[in-house]
Amino acid sequence: MNQIRRMFIVSIMITIANGNKSMYCTYSRNRKHKLIAHCENQGFTSVPRNLSRDINELIISHNLIRNLQNNSFVHYVKMEILILSKNLVSEIQKDAFAGLHLLKVLKVNDNLINITVLPKGVFRHLSHLIDLDISRNKKPLNENTTFVYPDGAFSTLRSLQNLSIDLFMFPEFGAGFSSLQNLTVLKFSRCYLRNSSRFRLLNSTFKHFSTNLKELYISGCRNFFLLEDGLLEYFPHLKILDLSESYVHLYQALRILRPFQNKNMSVINFHHISDSSINEDDFPYSVVITVELIKYLRTICIEALDLSKTGIVDYQQNSLFAFEHPACFKTFIISANRLPATTTYSSQVFSFFEKAINMKVYDCSYLTIDYAHPVYINVYHTEAFYQYLKSTKYFQIPARLGQKLFDSSINRIS
Repeated sequence: MNQIRRMFIVSIMITIANGNKSMYCTYSRNRKHKLIAHCENQGFTSVPRNLSRDINELIISHNLIRNLQNNSFVHYVKMEILILSKNLVSEIQKDAFAGLHLLKVLKVNDNLINITVLPKGVFRHLSHLIDLDISRNKKPLNENTTFVYPDGAFSTLRSLQNLSIDLFMFPEFGAGFSSLQNLTVLKFSRCYLRNSSRFRLLNSTFKHFSTNLKELYISGCRNFFLLEDGLLEYFPHLKILDLSESYVHLYQALRILRPFQNKNMSVINFHHISDSSINEDDFPYSVVITVELIKYLRTICIEALDLSKTGIVDYQQNSLFAFEHPACFKTFIISANRLPATTTYSSQVFSFFEKAINMKVYDCSYLTIDYAHPVYINVYHTEAFYQYLKSTKYFQIPARLGQKLFDSSINRIS
């Protein structure tokens, strides 16, 4: 049975009176034949109370809900997924989520929530929650004071595995976050960090988070800010580190890799972490890779590495391509830099590729000049780039290495 037939879309409409306006929810079934209520874009100002009590998922995004009052969902005890994205929610009462003891996914992103005033224990009813997105909410008025994340609100989420939240200036994550021992993914979806008032992300910033964290995303910080070298010491088991589009400069990014020496990592994404807006003596726009700078990175067994648009103009002998575990590589993206292309440098690249026997994608396009509309490979989904191959520049390697290194590769374009 194909996917369309499995959906069992039910053409039942529910009309709910709300003043003079009627709003409609529709039902459908997912692949497991569980009931989904679709109530998005209907102008709801409160959570409807007379939906089917058998709903497994409620999608009530893009409405006008301002407050989540106590017992708003008490009738929907079978619900596992609740999508409240893009409303006007600014207040969540302490027992708003009462009855949702089976809930696994909660998305309250893109609202007006001031998370510092979340009631203590507001999530205590959500004992099985594994995925919480509370990002893209209200920005604090005073950005030059400590931003205290309410650990009393989050500490009851002992089953939580994925947390998406915003990153503010002078962040303080209290001891309550140590209760989130099952947390494996921490994503800062919106970033307000910048280099002012002597701000820096401290070595102690993440000390209360679980050492079991596997994925950390601090992306989209479009202002330069400082990182202390020991920032990631509390995450020794990290597999994915994504700083893409955060202007921390490549020098700092390479220095914080110390905890991962001689370990395995799936993805290191440093795309566009150096920018032309950053050009100081300590952090020049033109980056020269030295043996000292690369000393941590070169020891890591990496499957996918993205160093695109990081300002690299040169590299010393035995630095940029002198990885100790080249056979680990499947993807290496170093596009939009200004790499030298002399015979001496090329020999280092060829030496690396002879050992990188599992490499599938190597991208060093957009060299030497700026392109108006560059198309970058997504380090997580390299296959999506293939449609653009005929219009891009690519690094041509000798025919004797081509089939060996690129089974579905860039250099196969004629």
